[in-house]
Amino acid sequence: MSLTFNSIKYAVLALALACAGVGCNRSSRHEAPITGKSSDPAVTMTARWQEGKRYIFRVESVNSTQVPRKNTTQLIQTETSVGQDLAFSVTNVAPNGSRVLQMEILAVQMETGRDDSITMSYDSGNQVMQVEDTPLVQRLRRFVGLKLLFRLSPDNKVTRIDNVRDLNDRQSGGGNIRGVAASVIGRCFNQQFYREVVEMGMLPKTPVKIGDTWTVDRPANAGPSGSPFPSTFTYKFVGWQQRMGTNCARLDFTGEFKPAPPPSPPPQKPGDTNPPPARVVKAPSNKSLEDSEITGRSWYSPEHTLAIETVYQQSITAKSTVGRVRSTTVSKVTETNATDGVEMEIADASTPPPNVPGPASGPQPVASTVTTTTHQSTSIKLIEVELLQP
Repeated sequence: MSLTFNSIKYAVLALALACAGVGCNRSSRHEAPITGKSSDPAVTMTARWQEGKRYIFRVESVNSTQVPRKNTTQLIQTETSVGQDLAFSVTNVAPNGSRVLQMEILAVQMETGRDDSITMSYDSGNQVMQVEDTPLVQRLRRFVGLKLLFRLSPDNKVTRIDNVRDLNDRQSGGGNIRGVAASVIGRCFNQQFYREVVEMGMLPKTPVKIGDTWTVDRPANAGPSGSPFPSTFTYKFVGWQQRMGTNCARLDFTGEFKPAPPPSPPPQKPGDTNPPPARVVKAPSNKSLEDSEITGRSWYSPEHTLAIETVYQQSITAKSTVGRVRSTTVSKVTETNATDGVEMEIADASTPPPNVPGPASGPQPVASTVTTTTHQSTSIKLIEVELLQP
C-alpha cells in the first residue's frame, strides 16, 4: 500500500502541473473527456460515508519553500514530502442519519531535502530501511495507529472529534522538532486537516447544473503551525469525467486565505499615565501573510457518495523579520527559527527596567525583512474500498 517517495513526489508534482501549468479550466491531454451540457438536469452532491465499508485514502503532499538561514537573510531551498494512509469506517448510525466515523492512520512516510540533497527519509511500512532515531523520526512513528472519532450530522458536518488529546500527545511527543519539517507536520497532522478530509466541504448545499458556481467561506488548514485561516473558495461544476473507473462530477476551484487581524494590545487602565510594565509575549508567528492562492480539482462519485479524489496546489507568500531591533516600544526581537514563533520583549524606552542599561548610543541594529514563498501540492485519493463483515 505504501509508495516510495520518488513516486509520491513525481505523482503529486504532475498533478500540480496539471492544475497550475495548463490551468484548471482545461482538461489535460491524458485525461478522459469532460461530458454533459448546461441544459442537463441539476445534480445533488451529498457526502455520505456508508456503513459496512472501510475506505482507504492516500494523502500525499509535497512542500517546497525558501527560508532564511538562522540569523541571516540568506535563503536556502527546502523540500518536504509527506504521505499518509488513512482508513475510515462507520461505527454507528443514528435513526436521523447522523453517524460516527472512525479514522485510523495506517502508515506514514516523510522525506526532507535541502539544496538538492536528501537529509532524511522515513517509511513506517519499510522495516528494512535503516533510519537514524531522531526526534523527527520518533514523532512520525508515534502517529501510526492513531484513531480519531468524528461525530457527523446528517449533512456530514463534524459536530465533535473524540480522542483529540491522543493526537495532541503524539503531536508533541518524541523530542523537540524545529524548522520546516516541524511546520509541515503541523499542517498535515492536525484535526483541522482531517476535518477537511472528512467533511468534503467543496460539495454544494443545493442541486447544481453544469456551469454553476458557488462560494464557500470556511477555515482552511494553512500557516506554519497548521492553524486554520479564514478562507474563501469558489467552485464550478464543469461536467462529468471518468475517474478511477466511475463517472464523476468534476469540480474546479480557486481560493485564497484571509488571516484574521493581529490581536489588539491590552487596554490601559483609566487615569494610568504610566505605560504597561515590561513583559514577554509569545507571538503566534514571526511571519505576516502577504499573498495566497489556491487552485485545484475534485471528483465526486455518485456511486461512492464521496469525493474520491481532490488535488490542489497552494502558494503562500509571507514576510518574516530576522535580527534584533530596537524602537520606542520594542526593545528586541529574537529570531528563534524560520518557521517558529518569535519572543518579543515589550518595554517603555523612556524608563528602562531595573538592572537593564538604556539604549546604547550610536546606530542600532535594524531588523531585516525576508519574503518567502511556500508551495504545497496535495493529493487526497480513495485507493481502496473494503466490505466489512457483519
